[in-house]
Amino acid sequence: MLRPLTLIVLAIANLPALAQIQKCQGPRGTSYSDGNCPAGTTPLGAPAGVRPGAAPTESASGVVDAPLEIVETGIPVVTQMIGKFAWLDDDTLAVTTFGDPRAKVPWMVRKIVAFDIATRATATLVPRGFMDCTNAEYNLVGLEIGDLESRFAIGSKAAPAVQQFQLWNPDTHQLAPAPAEYKAAWHTRACMKPSPEDLGTADLLGSKKPLRYLQPEHGVIAWGDLDSSGHPEGPSLRTPRRKVALALSINDISHDVRFVPFRNGYQLAAGAHDRAMDPPRDAPLVTMDVDGHIARHAIPASLTRALDAAGAPKPAGMIAVKPGDLVIQPGAAANGGGLYLVQGERSRRVWCTAKPAPGQAGGPDACAMSQPPAVSPDGCRVAFDARPATAVAGVFADAPTVKVITLCEPGKSAATAGRKKSAR
Repeated sequence: MLRPLTLIVLAIANLPALAQIQKCQGPRGTSYSDGNCPAGTTPLGAPAGVRPGAAPTESASGVVDAPLEIVETGIPVVTQMIGKFAWLDDDTLAVTTFGDPRAKVPWMVRKIVAFDIATRATATLVPRGFMDCTNAEYNLVGLEIGDLESRFAIGSKAAPAVQQFQLWNPDTHQLAPAPAEYKAAWHTRACMKPSPEDLGTADLLGSKKPLRYLQPEHGVIAWGDLDSSGHPEGPSLRTPRRKVALALSINDISHDVRFVPFRNGYQLAAGAHDRAMDPPRDAPLVTMDVDGHIARHAIPASLTRALDAAGAPKPAGMIAVKPGDLVIQPGAAANGGGLYLVQGERSRRVWCTAKPAPGQAGGPDACAMSQPPAVSPDGCRVAFDARPATAVAGVFADAPTVKVITLCEPGKSAATAGRKKSAR
């Protein structure tokens, strides 16, 4: 039986939209419209990030739809043995894509390309190869030269792919071989610098060891050592010079600890809302600055109620971005699926809107993603993959393509491109 509050939310969501007078700001001053603001003007009072001409509307979930401009790269992603995409700097996205559409098994033959946001141009970085990891703060890319045929093709005589570390140069937009010290001290699949005994761990990020590696200059988070009374210690931030007890339990630290330079700290665990559990499970987004101060942000209750009312089919997650937090809700737009920008208690859906925005495909699977979105180092851009709005013919007809949206207002990004640190 539905709870009364749920019935009320459902009833409100099904009411017809009433006509509204929009107050619009444009180059010639303020004007009024009985529908969407004309192109080239912005609704006054609209949330930050709403582009000119994109008047907010109410979504099926009861949350405002305020679509952001979609930059379609046109680059197909490999969904078999997923081909990674990652930011090399604030303006450049690297994508592992198909290397030869004429190959016997196209997903085994790959290349790495770079998409430049400013010029909307795509250039080949590695004609035969694929990415394993990146570390934008160190301009580091862990990749393999070659194909996957030697691993998966029956009877293949192809040479195995060869692992390399390369450094990205944001000035020349090129990769170059990294110095030998990277190969000697950095993990080839994680682009992190672990202790020597963990260098050979196959899955460093998934290790059961009570430790999470941070950037080399920030130390590690560790727990489980016995204190003076013989009890296991809780998590602490440890460097060669200090040890800071953290206001955390081990359940607050995921395996996916990621550096978020726009907050000068780390995302320790993504936020979550799972309506399928009894009772529903809610977990906050947990972040830590480099000095060990902890912050927790919950997905707003108004948004979780709206997603529940819309029948969101899978758990929602929330990650850190510069202008707030980003909720990722799998599923169709009609069931609340999409990307939501959260700022305090206010939420708005910026991708996968009920009325498809330019660049968004139609249909129930239009917003399906093959892998988690990638946030740029400055926290202002998000790359994700989804079905293209315009059908593609040929071998890539079923492949999703990479898209980018910008969350920050113009002039609000924090420049991080070009920062390079030594291997140390």
